[in-house]
Amino acid sequence: MVAKEALHKVQMDKRRHRYNKVDRLENVIAMKLDASYFFERGMRFLRKNDLERAVKAFQKTVEYEPDNPVNYCNLAGVLAELGDFQASSDLLHYVLEHMDPKMAECWFYLANNYANLGDYDAAEEHLLRYLELDPDGEYAAEAEEMLGILIDEFGGGRALERKQREEARAETMQAIQDGRYFLENGQFEVAVEWLEQVVASDPSHIAARNNLSLAYYYTGQYDKALAMANSVLERQPDNLHALCNRALLLQHFGNEEERDRAVEPLLKVIPLHPEVAMKVAITLGFVGRHAEALAAFRRTARFVPPDHPMLLHGLAAAHANLGNLEAAECLWRQLARFEDCARLADYHLERVRQARAAGQRAVSISYQLDIPVEMQLAEVRDRLQNSSPDEWRRDPLLRASLHWSLRHGNREVRQRVIRALAVVADEDAEEALKAFLARSDIDASLQEQTLVALKRMGAKGTARMWRAAGPVEVRLEDVRQDIVLDLQPQWREVWDLVHQWLVAHGLSSLAGQARRLWLAYLYDELFLDVRKRIVKPETWASGVLYVVLRYADVPVVQRDLAAQFNVSPSSLSKCSSRLEQIVLRAGWRGHPAREE
Repeated sequence: MVAKEALHKVQMDKRRHRYNKVDRLENVIAMKLDASYFFERGMRFLRKNDLERAVKAFQKTVEYEPDNPVNYCNLAGVLAELGDFQASSDLLHYVLEHMDPKMAECWFYLANNYANLGDYDAAEEHLLRYLELDPDGEYAAEAEEMLGILIDEFGGGRALERKQREEARAETMQAIQDGRYFLENGQFEVAVEWLEQVVASDPSHIAARNNLSLAYYYTGQYDKALAMANSVLERQPDNLHALCNRALLLQHFGNEEERDRAVEPLLKVIPLHPEVAMKVAITLGFVGRHAEALAAFRRTARFVPPDHPMLLHGLAAAHANLGNLEAAECLWRQLARFEDCARLADYHLERVRQARAAGQRAVSISYQLDIPVEMQLAEVRDRLQNSSPDEWRRDPLLRASLHWSLRHGNREVRQRVIRALAVVADEDAEEALKAFLARSDIDASLQEQTLVALKRMGAKGTARMWRAAGPVEVRLEDVRQDIVLDLQPQWREVWDLVHQWLVAHGLSSLAGQARRLWLAYLYDELFLDVRKRIVKPETWASGVLYVVLRYADVPVVQRDLAAQFNVSPSSLSKCSSRLEQIVLRAGWRGHPAREE
């Protein structure tokens, strides 16, 4: 076997542990034929490499103690030494199936047997099973080494890939169940809806309640977030996640007295789990307990790598807030080595340089390892202009920034976010837009833009919005398709010119096609880019008419049509080419702007 000496050692240790009492009578030799006797006899034969007689001795141990799984493992080991790997494996399977399913070393012995039989996939599977059951076991190092050999030299790795896929699926399913999946992907509105269902069906699901508290916080429902954190603490008063959530929420509400009482339990705990320890440290920093946060981060350093980005930033933030600027600079320079954190580190290093130049002793720094708020809006603005919709869907940080900016951004940023979410067009984007529409502090123009975005993505059902008389329920299917015309006077003017021309020339039957084309262009092009403006409506009206007439086989001369609207033929041609892309791309079929 691969680990012959180690196997013999563990077998002897187990036997000696079990049989540590031997009857001894002074000057009398008592010959007691029992399992212990035949075990010692078998070991003597093994040391002499007399395997045939060793097998017979270990068979006797099984006969004398048929309920002891160690005896079967000893016999299996000698059979493997003789090359009878199948018989050895049969004994080991018998132990696992009928005697002791928790005897992890059997999986390691089986892996050796299958490797010797040339069944490397089975050997790999059994090694993985052993490492799963006993990752720090006596044979862990040998198992890791053997696994590496199977993968590197025998073309293995399939079992490992299957195991990793299964673990990833199981982790994803668990993350979905407790809501982490949606939070980590920035789908906060979906997280709220899903977790409310989970908590309603299983009120004892603590992880779901904690995550629902966070989801409420991320969607601006702070009262509900605090109530959910308190509901967890009613069930588990020492739940550290809920204690942290409550302290952060009380800090948000500005209730210093209650916040200080909520922080007290966090000062008395020393979490051993890295994730929890990090959250406690960050919470202490967020509520202004910087010295305690520094101490907590230093304790956390025992459990995580010294170059952990969140640890480096947390330590730097604590030092900066306490006035230890040199230490903070050193830590941020280490953080800057990570490509994903370089901009953040450079931003804070610049802030420290500015503070020094202004003679400031300390710098107020957020403990969140994230783009600062003042950079966030610029980041969103740039990425909305340059990123593809697929990137928005895949990037949790950008999605989180979109949600944050929709709630807190200025008018320009909100307009861009509304359009971005219209392109993302998934369930979470729809819920975010509906929640924004329900706010009482947005004006009629932003309401209209939000309705256009919902109309573009084909949203169904009802949405709540505020009018002068108060909140009203709106059925989205009843919202006019041409509501997009209300966003810009020039957009409606184009349509009015087109309609008037068709009526005047006895071509009213083409009005539906012309209207669909213009609405499709507005939804697909002009609405999505707030920078685009129509300078001369006559140019676009002539362009719409030229495309519609040509596709309807109505004789039309581009130069004559341009003259009727007092525009240049080249301008008409340019506009009609852009409009024709809508026809070629979608054929007016399946688009939300189409009217059947």
